[in-house]
Amino acid sequence: MKLKRVGFIGLGAMGLPMARNLLKHGYEVQVAVHRNPRPVEELRSLGAAVHPHLEHVALNSEALISILPADREMEQVLLDESIAGALPADCILIEMTSGSPATMKAIHAAYSERGIRVLDAPVSGGTAGAENGTLTVMAGGDEDVLDEVRPLLAAMAGNIWRVGPVGAGKAVKAINQMLAGIHMIASAEALALAGKLEIDPETLVRVIGSSSGASWMLLNKWETIVKRDFKPGFKQRLMKKDVKIAVEEGRDLPLPLAHLALQLYNMTGKQIGEQDFSAIAGYILGDE
Repeated sequence: MKLKRVGFIGLGAMGLPMARNLLKHGYEVQVAVHRNPRPVEELRSLGAAVHPHLEHVALNSEALISILPADREMEQVLLDESIAGALPADCILIEMTSGSPATMKAIHAAYSERGIRVLDAPVSGGTAGAENGTLTVMAGGDEDVLDEVRPLLAAMAGNIWRVGPVGAGKAVKAINQMLAGIHMIASAEALALAGKLEIDPETLVRVIGSSSGASWMLLNKWETIVKRDFKPGFKQRLMKKDVKIAVEEGRDLPLPLAHLALQLYNMTGKQIGEQDFSAIAGYILGDE
């Protein structure tokens, strides 16, 4: 059976464009009124069904997508009896938050008791990937569940990977974020050194981009760093949270670079927490 009615919880910088792409692909998106009316009204204008409460979103969903800030919101929303109890028995929960594996497994256990299938499916690709429908999905869960929702995910993503059971999606995302956080700091250091040595940054990136030191962060964020254009895409406070998840999951490992990166994100959080996480470069480049 093809899924058509898709509930969507979490209309932030990532969720809103993802919901738009679902509408573009003909899905009947279900959302609830929120204290921030702008994204809800935008989706209403594009054809989404708007309900007075999340409970009504759950009641009208064949698949329910959630993409929330952190573990706390996952627990508050998804373990709320009014939501979990309202979902139809054949509904599939697609949980896309960058959260911890432990919280994901707890939600999976609670929903499995009700016979509701769960896919742990965080994404990577940033706000540009969300806008363009080119995200990467790191899916943890049963293969048959992934196969059922794959067309739905393909409306938002260009790459869909099954990485293991429920919890594995969050684990791979934590590893990805650990690398992204470290690479951002390393890219800022590279640009700082280039400046000191009077190397043109565009030349640097062109050459490094075809050399062994290349990284996605350097290739895609160097102009942002050089121009100090730190308007939020993925906020620094969220990167800090994600790197912390990785460090906590690897608490019995050394992980020296991850620990140092987390220390730096913690140090600068008060000043730049609401800016894009690339704003960490301002500290490296001596702006702070």
